[in-house]
Amino acid sequence: MKKILIIVVIVLLTYSAATAQRISAYQAGSYQPGLMNVRDLAPPDAGIVFIDYSFFNNSTSYVDRFGNKVNSLTIDLTPINPETGEVTLDLDQQVSGYANVPVIFYTSRFRILKAKYMASINPSYLTSNYRMNMHTSDTSVTSTGNTGGFSDISFIPLGLGWSVGDKLDISFFYTVYAPTGRYETGADDNIGKGYWTHQFQVPFYLYFLEKATALFVMPTYEVNGKIKDSDARAGNRFTIEYGISQYVTPWLELEIINGHNWQVSDDKGEDVWWRDTPLDARDQTSTIGFGVGAWPWAGRLNIRVKYAMDYGTKQRYKSNCLSASIMFIPNILAEKPKE
Repeated sequence: MKKILIIVVIVLLTYSAATAQRISAYQAGSYQPGLMNVRDLAPPDAGIVFIDYSFFNNSTSYVDRFGNKVNSLTIDLTPINPETGEVTLDLDQQVSGYANVPVIFYTSRFRILKAKYMASINPSYLTSNYRMNMHTSDTSVTSTGNTGGFSDISFIPLGLGWSVGDKLDISFFYTVYAPTGRYETGADDNIGKGYWTHQFQVPFYLYFLEKATALFVMPTYEVNGKIKDSDARAGNRFTIEYGISQYVTPWLELEIINGHNWQVSDDKGEDVWWRDTPLDARDQTSTIGFGVGAWPWAGRLNIRVKYAMDYGTKQRYKSNCLSASIMFIPNILAEKPKE
């Protein structure tokens, strides 16, 4: 059996070498639902806000287009050894990663179309580690790897926020994801996606109890560009998120957020090699998150932690994520106090 497993590994390595110059069939878009904090996109007071997000992600399963966990691999070795026939390997896989995203968010004193103007810049640093164990009843082979570096940068050149009294906030955000992270077709250490994304969001906030309670709904639409050095374009995506935030004291906040993400158009181009294969399916996932936040320095410093998990996943990795964020309001470019 050990000899058979070695043959299987050679077959897999040969296939990997033959497809090394192909783009990845796994294109999950740029925006991940359920990870933001509920009130993150509510129009703030004028001035600069500094936020630092840390995300710790872990996945132990890939889910196919039917929603089934992929935990085995069957390979037909008949062309190499007719006596062997098909061999099924059990798979144990783990993918983990860390992302740090510092944000500088600006809100204007002036108005455009009676709305606050908002903008931000959001660089990111990512690390990723994987471990794959292929095994039979009496032997196994393990493969590991890791990568890290500065990934794609995103920025909001246009944000507009309208407030209707103290009861309702409506905003519009146009976000651009620029392919600044390391990317090369066929490389196994890519840290960027290799394409531009244009994203459009319209968050709605409805408030009760003097804003102690906030109900939130936000649709998001992503338009993805052409993948670098290829004739392939990742499918566009639609996300809907909703949640509730509740201050139980003036300084302590609890929240829950749910999000659903769908690929709504096919991957296109001559280099989409997975067309008409089992990988040729539109992926989707849902994510639910639970968070708690606190203001140790009222109106100036906010800290929070959050746990999110995927469900209803198809054609992508199913993940769990623990996140933490720190927000500091330095009162730079803030509204001048009324005399």
